[in-house]
Amino acid sequence: MKCPGQDTRYWKEDAIFEVKCPHCGQTVEFFKDDTSRPCPGCGKRLPNPRLDFGCAAYCPYAEQCLGGLPPELREKQQSVFKDRIEAEVLARLKGKDEAVTRLKKRLRYAEQIALEEGGKLPIVLAAACLVELQNREEFLTSLNIPREMREEVLGALSGELELEAAILEDASFLASGEKEGPYRTSAGKRLAQALLS
Repeated sequence: MKCPGQDTRYWKEDAIFEVKCPHCGQTVEFFKDDTSRPCPGCGKRLPNPRLDFGCAAYCPYAEQCLGGLPPELREKQQSVFKDRIEAEVLARLKGKDEAVTRLKKRLRYAEQIALEEGGKLPIVLAAACLVELQNREEFLTSLNIPREMREEVLGALSGELELEAAILEDASFLASGEKEGPYRTSAGKRLAQALLS
């Protein structure tokens, strides 16, 4: 099956449109899924002014469909998948109030530390959701999380992604109320000092 957004059978009249080349004034025809087109008049390559791959933010097959995703779209996609992971983990923890409280604290601290330390926020937060979960890889696969994101999240949990693992470890210590723990980030140390006060 072809993606409905890419399948021309589902396109409307505005899926094919024309724009004037800003360099020479020649008309350039675009299809809604063209990333760019050369101008027939001057040969300059023009970006599609109406390009919208909003579906790529939540579709696990976006990279196969569109090729490499730009960094801002990849981060948006990871954020959507992080929300899906969090919702599913919270559903599994229903009725386990202590575990939910720990998760929410861990997420709060992980976000603070990741923002200060420059860690990959969606990866850190997705990993923070999985700290107490068994069969993590199976869980991520069942949610159709893209392979690259799965590997990064599992890398943060296993310590392969050093900065994200340090952020996650510090957030876990803080969530458990550990004030003396071996904090690995300066933000984690600062937050622990604030807990001591």
